[in-house]
Amino acid sequence: IVLTVGSDCAIGKKTVALELDLEARRRGLRSAFVPTGQTGIAIAGWGIAVDAVVSDFLAGAAERLVVEGHRRGGDLLLVEGQGSLSHPAYSGVTLGLMHGSAPHLLVLRHKAYATEIEGYPGHPLPSLPELVELHERVSLPRRRARVVCLALNTADVDDEGARTAIAEAAAE
Repeated sequence: IVLTVGSDCAIGKKTVALELDLEARRRGLRSAFVPTGQTGIAIAGWGIAVDAVVSDFLAGAAERLVVEGHRRGGDLLLVEGQGSLSHPAYSGVTLGLMHGSAPHLLVLRHKAYATEIEGYPGHPLPSLPELVELHERVSLPRRRARVVCLALNTADVDDEGARTAIAEAAAE
């Protein structure tokens, strides 16, 4: 079970999960994209829009999605992340997905050169090492998840800026 998590909202967690699922299928793996939002549901044709689930039941909804993804033939489940643990308004949905889906691995999505939460001036983003540590620390004690890679969103920068951002993120 792989969950995409992010430093902020709306930075491409769904896109990363879809791309990883596509590549896994190309390589012959029994993979399933597990949709947790409206657009993901429209793409996959099934799922639960977790932002509409009462918070007390979010972890259970995430668990149900993982079970359904496996039932649909996925041995590798790529769960679409929502929200961000560092977001002042949308951290709860991320935590519910982390605990309910009980991922083995996390893919951290970050927007190149972002320094604060979008739409929340004065709310700085933690550094990449801090984000890795935060996500690994709040994973379930009985199944610690590891951040295994960073998916850097470079859509807003040119090729040279993207290469620089990738090198800086790798060094960090």
